[in-house]
Amino acid sequence: MMFTFLAICSARLVSGFLRLLSKGATTLPGRVALFFKYDILTKLSKSVRIICVTGTNGKTTTCALIEHALSQCGKSCFINKSGANMLTGVTTSFIENSTLFGRCKKDFAVLECDENSLPLISRYLDAEVLAVTNIFRDQLDRYGEVTHTLSVIKNGADNMPAACLVLNADCPLTNSLADSHRHIKYGLDADFGEIDISEARYCPRCENVLTYDKKVFSHLGTYRCNRCGYQRGNTDVAATDIKLFGENGSEFTLVTDGDSIPCRTSLGGVYNIYNYICAVSVLKAVDINDFSLLSDFDGAFGRMEVFKGGGKKVLLLLVKNPVGLSSCVSYASRIHGTDALVLALNDNAADGRDVSWIWDSDIEPLKSMGCGFYTFGTRAYDMTLRLKYSYIPVKQTLTGEDTASLFEVIDSGKNTVIMANYTAMMKIRKALRHRFGGKDFWE
Repeated sequence: MMFTFLAICSARLVSGFLRLLSKGATTLPGRVALFFKYDILTKLSKSVRIICVTGTNGKTTTCALIEHALSQCGKSCFINKSGANMLTGVTTSFIENSTLFGRCKKDFAVLECDENSLPLISRYLDAEVLAVTNIFRDQLDRYGEVTHTLSVIKNGADNMPAACLVLNADCPLTNSLADSHRHIKYGLDADFGEIDISEARYCPRCENVLTYDKKVFSHLGTYRCNRCGYQRGNTDVAATDIKLFGENGSEFTLVTDGDSIPCRTSLGGVYNIYNYICAVSVLKAVDINDFSLLSDFDGAFGRMEVFKGGGKKVLLLLVKNPVGLSSCVSYASRIHGTDALVLALNDNAADGRDVSWIWDSDIEPLKSMGCGFYTFGTRAYDMTLRLKYSYIPVKQTLTGEDTASLFEVIDSGKNTVIMANYTAMMKIRKALRHRFGGKDFWE
């Protein structure tokens, strides 16, 4: 008990000092607490219902949707909003929401968990629900190939045998986790097939090439293995009759427990429908069945976040892997009235040093936009070369991380779309917040 008290007090002091300096205080307090008591998370997580969300894409938005719904129905909860999703960040979030003696003050903890960190985090807490959004290729120098990511997520799930798994049935990799765990499956009844980056074309059981009857994007869809019989199967939560309205969101019918419920979300892109029905599935797992609680959600930081002011509008999109960039390009190409589109690419440690993934993305739809194209960041020239090979002219290459040059682009028109990988997004978002107003990323 003494070490817990000392760890929490020390972490709180560090957090307070960092906030005075207008720093995020998202990981260092947790690192300090873990120094004094390496298993402090076991104590902090005892008296709270825990929901973990992992996977390659959609973690932050899904967590924000779940938090929004829980708050709307009167449940107290906290979330690691900053996206600090490794052990230190998760520990920091618990410390900020616990008493000095380590008792959590909230009903629910909604935790975004990095895929590689999940096996370690799961040693110290027993989640009630573990949601797995999808598995795509991401940061090869950190995650390796998709089969490795599946392996580490399975390791984490095995550490929490009592957890109900919420699985994207349309992803043949995540769907395979249902074999040995209690689960709820969700998916889309749709056939778009417009993006074809086959990162998981093989059956996770017998390694035969999968056959697709319907395709949403990349390797998500309705699939089957003609050798061993592995298939998508039925879902517990589904979205059907999907209508996409570009930047104005989408409409669809939510089908669950024999009911068909008309739904609308202001978040554009088919990938946000996946996030929405994943959140619905998590709510079902914790016995909350009022899905209207999600209807007025307006987004998570840096993920389709809109900044407005002085007659200007800036849409900020996070892109960090081939499927993410391809999906955002497909979405942005349908937005009317865009004056400038900026592709921002960094290669800092948090991004991964290897930026070769941009060559595996489908950026051809940008040709239809008729706007000015710009590149920005420490690897801006790499992105310029990528656009050049697709015969997309770049007006200006803005190297480095000085956002002053970026605002010259923003001020040249009314509507700007910025697609940025992680550290570029954080840098740009800070500048946009100072210019247009808004919350800090940790708020």
